[in-house]
Amino acid sequence: MNAMRTKPIAAAVTLILCFNVIALSQSLPTPGWTPPASRTGTTPFAPKPLPIHNIFKGDADRWLAEAIEKLEGQIADPLRDKLIEDYVSMVGENVAKYSVAPTKKYQFIVTYDPTADAMTPGGGRIYISLGMLELIENEDELAGILAHEIGHDAFHHAARTVTRQMFWLTGTKTIRSAQDAEDALAKLNEKITFRVGLGERLLGFARFDELEADRAAFYNVYKAGYNPHALATSLKRLQRQKDQSDEDEKKLKLFLLLFGSHPPTGQRTSALAWESNFVKMPAENSFQVSAAFEAMKQRVKEITKED
Repeated sequence: MNAMRTKPIAAAVTLILCFNVIALSQSLPTPGWTPPASRTGTTPFAPKPLPIHNIFKGDADRWLAEAIEKLEGQIADPLRDKLIEDYVSMVGENVAKYSVAPTKKYQFIVTYDPTADAMTPGGGRIYISLGMLELIENEDELAGILAHEIGHDAFHHAARTVTRQMFWLTGTKTIRSAQDAEDALAKLNEKITFRVGLGERLLGFARFDELEADRAAFYNVYKAGYNPHALATSLKRLQRQKDQSDEDEKKLKLFLLLFGSHPPTGQRTSALAWESNFVKMPAENSFQVSAAFEAMKQRVKEITKED
């Protein structure tokens, strides 16, 4: 994800926004949904954004996201299903209210990708795949995955990575327009090599970003009333499903740089367990019961059968 992922560019960009729409059979209305009761306990160890250099602030945050989408092309179609979209957006918007960027406007996009994945290029755009919705088992896990991506966005991880690499590889120090962002990203993409991606991994920037997003998500879902244990359960299930080939690794480039390095799942779950020492945790298997979640899962099942 920056999201929970180590994926080839061809697969990774399937989570980038596309405007080609495939007509699906008409969905039923989303059942009534009620968010869990929020928690008011203090969370003094929740991470907070640091003033790290980032040239993509304000409107430039959106310009970067749009430039990433345009550069990678319209490879996959988004899933346009009202029941699923409405439900994911309701959960995501509720979780975002308890994040470190509670006033930011987010857009939650479900893609047709059968691979379990989620990511964000920044700009308030959170992508989650049909495969991920098929993988998760409760609303708490959905909230955790969305909170992880919200964390990446709120901490400007993609923007900070691009800022750093633009300075190192192309000397770019300022962005003044959407066209500037597009041109600068294209120039950077020409300079990116697998050695650059390896350098990011060795220096630990990407892994630090993942752990920071995990911690942000832990406290986000806790305050939103969900069970933070769900983050660990979804990570473990996702790890069991992953089977990446050497051929896939050869295709990585821009997305290797932005989203290509994650700490071992054991390290991530241990870090999450450590955070549980500082809050009053719910029972490990006490997850939110949601008719809307079950309706979403049924719809996902119907769509995958259609394919």
